[in-house]
Amino acid sequence: MNASRTTLAALAAAAAVALGGPGCRRAAEAPPPTSPDAARAAAERYEQALAEGDRAYADRDEPARLAEAVAAYGRAAAVRPGDPVPELRLARAEAFAGLAADDPARARPAWDASARAAERALRALSPAWAQAIDRGDDPAAAAARVEAPGAEALYWLALGAMRSAQTSGYAAVLAVKDATLAMMSRAAALDERVDAAGPHRALGAWRAALPVAAGGGAAAARAHFDRARTLFPAEPLARVAEAETYAVLVQDRALFERLLGEVLAPGDGGDPDRVPEREVARRRAKALLERAGRLF
Repeated sequence: MNASRTTLAALAAAAAVALGGPGCRRAAEAPPPTSPDAARAAAERYEQALAEGDRAYADRDEPARLAEAVAAYGRAAAVRPGDPVPELRLARAEAFAGLAADDPARARPAWDASARAAERALRALSPAWAQAIDRGDDPAAAAARVEAPGAEALYWLALGAMRSAQTSGYAAVLAVKDATLAMMSRAAALDERVDAAGPHRALGAWRAALPVAAGGGAAAARAHFDRARTLFPAEPLARVAEAETYAVLVQDRALFERLLGEVLAPGDGGDPDRVPEREVARRRAKALLERAGRLF
């Protein structure tokens, strides 16, 4: 594996599927400004694009506004290639697009885009990781080289890669599970609170979907869901994930219905900044309850 083959390219090859087109390459270095005026103008464009993206992302439950956020963060990244700040925001916005999509075919491009943006950010935040990937180290081993500054980028990379594989089927999941489990476990060790305990939420769901021999099982999943609830007791996406994966795995319909009932209960509790995520959780909870007869 040479420098042009990135983590996503390696995972795509393992899964025998394309993760949204060619893997990302290192962003080209921006040419130096030709004058102080040019530097100031570039800085203004950068800050304006970030601000526009943030304003649009606050209304991310509206598809048009989410698209505006993605476009604005993309403009900011183009002004400063290699800057992890807009790339992380782009990864987060694309991940929400994937989360909110009802159709896996529509979700996959967003998950791929999120992972690519996260990989670009991680290259800047963790040069040791980038060097390990470029010389051909296994992605799981390279994850151990990421330190705290790269935690969020590693989280979005792992999440996007796995969620994209899940849209392709179980064989694709098995092909990427070692790398993504290792990356997500490292993200949890570095910052378990990112995305409202997203690393534990993801690990709980993934381990519930895998056999014990493949690193999964009920006990492992239960531990991650318990930790996610301890960290963020009101997070509805954790309840939905637990119901959809763990409760179905152990065939506990009472737990399934209780968890989803909590998500659908009246009230506006929880983080006010995560209202769009709460609405996604409610839609998914309703859909899961409609499928209960086929799941139990």
